[in-house]
Amino acid sequence: MSITKRSFMIICLIISCILLTLNLVTYGLFRYSITDQILTSYDTLVDANNSLCRLFTQELDQLTYLYTTDEELGNLLSIPVGEDSLEDLQTKSELNSRMAYTLNSQTALSNKGFSSVLYLNPALPVSTLFRSDTTIKRVSRLFSAETVLHEEWYQKAHEQVTRQYIFVDEEEGRLCFAKKLQNSHYSGPRLQDGVGVLLCSVPANRIPQIFSFHPLTANSGFAIFSRDGALLYQSDTLPDLSDAASQFLGDTAHQELSLNGSSYIYSSAELDWGLHLLFLTPYSDITGQLHRVMLPYLICSLIFLIIGALSSLLLSRGITRPVVHLTRKIESIEDTRTVDLAAFSGLSGPPEIRRLNTSFGDLIRRVNRLTGQIQKAAEQRRISELRALQAQMNPHFVLNAMNTVNYMALMREQDDIAATVDSIASLMRYSITDPDKLVSIHTEVENIREYISIYTLRFRQEIRLEISADRPDTEIFIPKFTLQPLVENSIRHGITRQDAGITVFLRAWEDEDRLYVQVTDTGRGADPDKLNAYLRYEDVDLKVSHGFGIRNVNERIQLHFGGDSGLTFSIDTNGRLAATLTICTAKKSAPDNKI
Repeated sequence: MSITKRSFMIICLIISCILLTLNLVTYGLFRYSITDQILTSYDTLVDANNSLCRLFTQELDQLTYLYTTDEELGNLLSIPVGEDSLEDLQTKSELNSRMAYTLNSQTALSNKGFSSVLYLNPALPVSTLFRSDTTIKRVSRLFSAETVLHEEWYQKAHEQVTRQYIFVDEEEGRLCFAKKLQNSHYSGPRLQDGVGVLLCSVPANRIPQIFSFHPLTANSGFAIFSRDGALLYQSDTLPDLSDAASQFLGDTAHQELSLNGSSYIYSSAELDWGLHLLFLTPYSDITGQLHRVMLPYLICSLIFLIIGALSSLLLSRGITRPVVHLTRKIESIEDTRTVDLAAFSGLSGPPEIRRLNTSFGDLIRRVNRLTGQIQKAAEQRRISELRALQAQMNPHFVLNAMNTVNYMALMREQDDIAATVDSIASLMRYSITDPDKLVSIHTEVENIREYISIYTLRFRQEIRLEISADRPDTEIFIPKFTLQPLVENSIRHGITRQDAGITVFLRAWEDEDRLYVQVTDTGRGADPDKLNAYLRYEDVDLKVSHGFGIRNVNERIQLHFGGDSGLTFSIDTNGRLAATLTICTAKKSAPDNKI
């Protein structure tokens, strides 16, 4: 992908992320604002309906009180009947008129379609005037309770002491309030169940007017439940709430309610007489309002995105054009020595591009200079190789001369001189033959034996070399002259001229992924802490001789095998100084590997 396209896509992506973030934040703020506004409106409606419900129940209680204290009604209920049919008809008419008069005196109730019916106790003599066969429904305001004795609402009303029993007459479509009625002016025999049950009702379609409910959204609604969770009324816009009472009764906080797979936000409150008022608004209405509010923002965001894309295209082209031009000039270079450096200076454009051109011109100059230096180094290397080949002739000449001396000593029966010369020749041959080749411990030990034979012949001291290994020596490969300096240190620093001799122990073993080779001796020993400090190039009071030395051995092992490979000094279980080589077997080499 070209830099122009890449920069264009990056700028468009940044603009898109910014616009998306702004829209999401705006959406969240509007959603919160609208939801909070609805909840605030619900709180206002709850307070208002609490007041309205209180007024309604007070009016209903006032009506019940009027029926209870109505002297004329009490006197009419106390009149004996059956003696004169004409007087009975007059009593019946006066009772209906008195019931209607008392209800009409409560204009607030009568204007809301409110109606009341008194179901007389069958024990009252006057109840015989209002039997079902002699009383017209919807005309008379009194009936004998004989026809409703087994109705649930009638029995529930008798069970209540002071409260109303509230229920829904689904057949008539009315919300009903039933209460046992007494009359303080009734002079007949004492009745435990009162003079009857007063049944008041209001049409269900007038309930929204009583509670002055104004929907906050198209599908908002409210519902009324009794104290035991029975649904008394619900708006037509809401789904069936018959089984929903248990989810909110006793909780007036604003919560989320799930009905038929749809989410609603609701607020509930407890009213007088144990009624519960529930307001519901579906989240889909809130989302619909949000979509209408957010549509202008989305259109503006789309316009800004298009403008941003065009601007980013022009901007990316302006930025990348000089870079593309420079790239084409670089691609045309085949040999830096033939480049016209004037083409990379004096160019117009942004300061950064001019600086880039200048820097690239300087880079070509440095490359050309380094190329010349490399050519000169190659010539010097060729000369050095010729000199090295010439230098290899000298050791071979000395080796051939030593072989001649060995032959002459044997001819003159000087066996000790011949053995010494042969050992020296073997040491020289070991050192000049593939000096950077890895060898087995067995080969390294054979070279050590030659060194010991020369040392023994010179100083006439007994030097013993004891070897033990948990695996064949030929399987362990190390750089040349790795063990020889350690054995040499044991001999040179372990005994003096007055000592009869020394024994050097060489042991090799393997543990998990580590190979260990250890050299100990019966000599005088030394301080291992100082030797380890010397390996770390710390200042110690040690007299160090020239030669390979222990630092050389340590660094060669570390460079070749890596990890925690290297040389360390310690005191073994016999109290002897031990030089231990640690080799990581993960990098174990074959015998023909080079250092």
